[in-house]
Amino acid sequence: MNIVAFRILGVVGRCSCQRLNQYFLQTSRLSLTRTYGSALFIPDKKGHESYSFLSPKLDFDKRFNDLDRLKKEMLLRNVDIDVVSLKEAWESYKCVLGKKQILEEKRVQIADRSKDLHQKAKRTAEEEKELLELQEQGKLVKKDLKDIRDVIFEYEENSIIPAFKLPNELDPRTPAESSKIMDIIGVLQEIPREHRKSHVQIGTSLGLLDYRSPIEYYLLDNAAFFELGVLELAGRLFKEMDMTRVAGMDFSHSRLVEGSGLDYENPTDTFILQDDSVKISDHMHLVGSATLISILALYTKQLSRPSLFPVKHFATGREYKPVLEDTPLNGLFTICQSSVAHAFIMVKDAEDAEIELEDLLQTVKKLYRNICSHYRIVKRSAAELRSWESLRISFEMWSQFSGEYIEVGHISTYGDFLSKRLLIGYQAPKGNKFPLIISGMVLSVPRVLGCLLEQNPDKFLIPPEVEKCFPQYCAAEFTD
Repeated sequence: MNIVAFRILGVVGRCSCQRLNQYFLQTSRLSLTRTYGSALFIPDKKGHESYSFLSPKLDFDKRFNDLDRLKKEMLLRNVDIDVVSLKEAWESYKCVLGKKQILEEKRVQIADRSKDLHQKAKRTAEEEKELLELQEQGKLVKKDLKDIRDVIFEYEENSIIPAFKLPNELDPRTPAESSKIMDIIGVLQEIPREHRKSHVQIGTSLGLLDYRSPIEYYLLDNAAFFELGVLELAGRLFKEMDMTRVAGMDFSHSRLVEGSGLDYENPTDTFILQDDSVKISDHMHLVGSATLISILALYTKQLSRPSLFPVKHFATGREYKPVLEDTPLNGLFTICQSSVAHAFIMVKDAEDAEIELEDLLQTVKKLYRNICSHYRIVKRSAAELRSWESLRISFEMWSQFSGEYIEVGHISTYGDFLSKRLLIGYQAPKGNKFPLIISGMVLSVPRVLGCLLEQNPDKFLIPPEVEKCFPQYCAAEFTD
């Protein structure tokens, strides 16, 4: 069989790969020192320095009302944040904002009264005296407003931005201490240790894989067919859920990266496209078209009609993610680019969220039943969650060579954490509200393929249901 497909991080050609390799080395040398700043929340005083596309909803009252619960969640997540000091700063900030509002109202009153007096053709002596007093009061109010804006800026810079880094509220179903196995499908069939080989060895010997580095690998022959078929299978199952296919952008702005919960300054979170002519908060990032960030971009700063809910999308395409320098390399399990299937759902309330989460869970279970004979579903512990996740349900397959389960997909719930950060709303009778979000990279093709290869060192058998989903031209080539 001829080689029918290959891939180097989404671009064709050796020179393109070399440029990206050089870029990857540059990003790995960037400073990891964290300085408090935000591409998403820009203090008013810095408005002239950076364009503020949106102002996230700062709603910390609910989090700070139950301080004991917040402390417990920080401890479970292994996050070292002084929430007591942050609460005090938040309360002081609100107090100062209230005083600013009073001053603004006073300024308007003075301006309106002064305007009325100026418009009079003739003014009495008392009115002339009042006008002079208003002018003096106006100067004092203007000075007070300037001073209070400086105070507000200090709060925003040193307290509110750190508070903006608080992680999402934990779902009550998230295990506190350790991960919990929800379900085990099929029976684990281990092969004798002497017959175990890594998927890189197996793929190379069978002519299915040309692995060179985490940023350069090729899927060949049946492995390439498998990639096309399994993504098509995922798409068909998602369509049965009335989900709509979307195609996002491979690149995203810093504000969207931060809005989704990642650190836009950290080169281990995303590939940062360096541009010395702009601030790092205005950089672009290579994230991939089938990622949460790309789909969120479609709804950022958007107000939707309630009749459109639930909003249900899926995307199949690329996900780009840097590999940490100290990460032990393990073939297709630790690569920078993956072909993935991503699901995204927005709902109006918690009841709808439960229904859609269960429907998505059942659909993904059906997908894996058509791919492999054994996998398990795990509910991740609080310490294993990323800061923006409230609950994470992982799908794991067994790696014969590594002797451990590998996460090949996941579903996460976010509540309204992301929608408040990115001003994603819907119209409601009593004001606009923020939808709840359920999303996840439900299938990583390279990881699934690596596990399947290790199950049989001598032959790679494409699952029948995946084979049925080959495009016509692939099916003809496959049967030759």
